[in-house]
Amino acid sequence: MSEPIIFREILQQHQALSQRGWAIVFVALGVFFTGFGLAMFINGAWPVIGFLGVEIGALYVGYRVMTGRARRQEEVILTPTTLSLQPRDPKGRLHRESFPAHDCAVLINRPTTWDDPVVLRAGNRRIPFGSDLNPDQRQDVADRLLKALSQARQQVSR
Repeated sequence: MSEPIIFREILQQHQALSQRGWAIVFVALGVFFTGFGLAMFINGAWPVIGFLGVEIGALYVGYRVMTGRARRQEEVILTPTTLSLQPRDPKGRLHRESFPAHDCAVLINRPTTWDDPVVLRAGNRRIPFGSDLNPDQRQDVADRLLKALSQARQQVSR
């Protein structure tokens, strides 16, 4: 029989727009830059057209990098005896690490800034996680995980 799950959270970056939303943005930019480029061409400033193409290309590369990072996620699972951290990279590869729950602690700087990750201390190891979350979300995850760890310790001591 498997142990009950006390805490389970999937941590990933928030997406402001869906793929359809991004498609609409790129179509609108394409229409705008095409119109602007034609106006420049008609007025004799034809070299501007090449720079507009470079700008669209740079925006697209930035979009691809951002959506690649958004596919990263981390899953935190706590049972009465085990804390598992399962980060998944943008390519979908899963890396699983498990630690005894009684040996784990959660550390976070207060007040939390953009540079402060949530840190899992397991024995003498320190594993940062939740780096894609904003400071308020990190604080919330750390608080809820601390509470769940204390609950797991109480269940084991019974």
